[in-house]
Order: sequence, then structure tokens, then C-alpha cells
Amino acid sequence: MRPFKGLFVTGTDTGVGKTVISTILVRLARRRGVNAVGIKPVETGCNWRDGVLHPEDGALLTAASDNEISLDDVTPFRFSLPASPARAAAMEGRKLMLSDIVGHISAIAESSELVIVEGAGGLMVPIQENLMMIDLIERLGFPVILVARMRIGTINHTLLSVSALEARSLGIAGIVLSCSSREFGPEEEHTAGDIARLVKHIPVAVTPFLDENDLANPDSVTDVIQSSWPEEFLSRLLG
Repeated sequence: MRPFKGLFVTGTDTGVGKTVISTILVRLARRRGVNAVGIKPVETGCNWRDGVLHPEDGALLTAASDNEISLDDVTPFRFSLPASPARAAAMEGRKLMLSDIVGHISAIAESSELVIVEGAGGLMVPIQENLMMIDLIERLGFPVILVARMRIGTINHTLLSVSALEARSLGIAGIVLSCSSREFGPEEEHTAGDIARLVKHIPVAVTPFLDENDLANPDSVTDVIQSSWPEEFLSRLLG
């Protein structure tokens, strides 16, 4: 029996590739026969489409889940302002409740073998007053996938995030570094190895650079990741 029913994908910052990694994890799990779905319960910066807010990230996760759950279940809390969930909600005269998010995720997890939850922004992004994304992770108790950019400064940002998670005794299943270009600079060439040396107890994997053409085909991207991530890393995440 699996020791958990969820993984929480967070990042060292916004725009580091959380949605790509979340989508890939859903596809990889489903290839292994696991009834996995991906959700991003809160998405800000949504555009209006046909009179409703359309969550771009949520739509990608819905497709990755083979449309087994509706877009409304994938991303129930949507806001137009590209800001923290708490600020985006406040600007619309709404109040986002952490308990509502936890309840929604728990309900989805009950009907799935594995739920991949993508957070909004990083660990210390406000959701409700003084409650942050890390508080949501703590309430859920899911192991964490930490996603970071492969660039100068990544070691600092990654270790700070690891320290914050470990201070609350939250499990970290793995660290994924996303390449933002086809070639490493002199700083990035050794980044993955340096992080792995500094956090020996946490496996580290690197996601190669993916352009827009790659990202348009989730299964092709999944093929790339399946061949580039060590099997030990995949097994640790997905069983």
C-alpha cells in the first residue's frame, strides 16, 4: 500500500517550471498504472474567456489527467490579478480560506490513487492573512517536490526552501532543477552536483531545456524526462 496519496509541487519562486513538472509527474504516474490526477487549487493571473476566468495551468493539468476530473475540480479558486492568492482575493473583495483548499484537495485525494498538487508561487506566499503556502503543505502532510531554476542564485534559494521545510519536519521527496536555456553558464554547470552534495539525503534531478514546441506535446516531454531522470528518482516519487 502506498504510504501517501499525494505529492505537493512547490518552487523556490514563481515561473520556475512547477506546472511542467506537475504535468510530467501525472503522466509518468499514469503510465505506471497509477490513477493519478493533477490539480492546482489556486491560480492567479487568470484571463477571462467566454465570461469566466480560465486557468492556463489548470487546463494543462486537466489534460494531463486525461480529463478524468473537471477543470472546476482541478482549479476551483481562480483570480485575475497576478499576485499572491491572499492579495488577488482581497482585490476582488473575496477571502480565501485555507480550510476550504484543504477540504477540496482531501476530497479529490479520496477518489484518486495519487493526487499531484501544484502550489502557487513559493513556500512563503500568503494564502490567508498570516497563513502561507507552507501552512497548506503542513496541513496536507504530502511529501514535497521542490522545483528551482538552473541559474546563478539557485543554491541559495534551494537551501533556504529546504531549511524552511525541514524546520517544520516536512518530507522532501526530491529536488528538480529546470534548465532555462540549452547551454549551462559557468555557474550552472556544477549547480546540481553542489546541491546534491549539500543535501545528501534528498535526491536531485535535472530537467533539460524544453522549448514551446516540446511543451505543446505532454507525452513527448514525458518521454524526455523518463529518459533523463534516474529510475531511482522516479521510483522514489511514484512507487
